[in-house]
Amino acid sequence: MFTQPQIASIGVTEQDCRDRGRDCPVGTAAYGDTAYGWAMEDTAGFCKVLAEPGTGRILGAHLMGAQAPTLIQPLVLAATLGIDAATLARSPYWIHPALTEVVENALLDLGL
Repeated sequence: MFTQPQIASIGVTEQDCRDRGRDCPVGTAAYGDTAYGWAMEDTAGFCKVLAEPGTGRILGAHLMGAQAPTLIQPLVLAATLGIDAATLARSPYWIHPALTEVVENALLDLGL
C-alpha cells in the first residue's frame, strides 16, 4: 500500500509493550533534526525504535516520512540477524548528509 506520507513498520509498538507489561527503551528522531530533513523542510517525519532492555535487541521500528520503506531496511536486517541497536548505531553505515541519519539518531536516542 502506498501512502503520503510514506509509512514503514516492523515488530512491536509501544502499546504492545505496555500491554505485555514490558518497559522497553524507545528512541525517536525527527527528520527535520538531520541536515537532509532540514533541507527538505520536513516538519512531520520521524523514526521510532524500540529495543529490549539489557540486550538492545531491536523489537520494533516505525517510520513516517519520505523514503520510509528504504530507511527501515537496516532495522529489518539488524532485527533479523540479531544485531543490537548500539552496534548498529555505531557502525559506519550512516552517511552525512543523508536521510539515513534519522535512523542513526533514533538508535542513539535509545541510550544503550
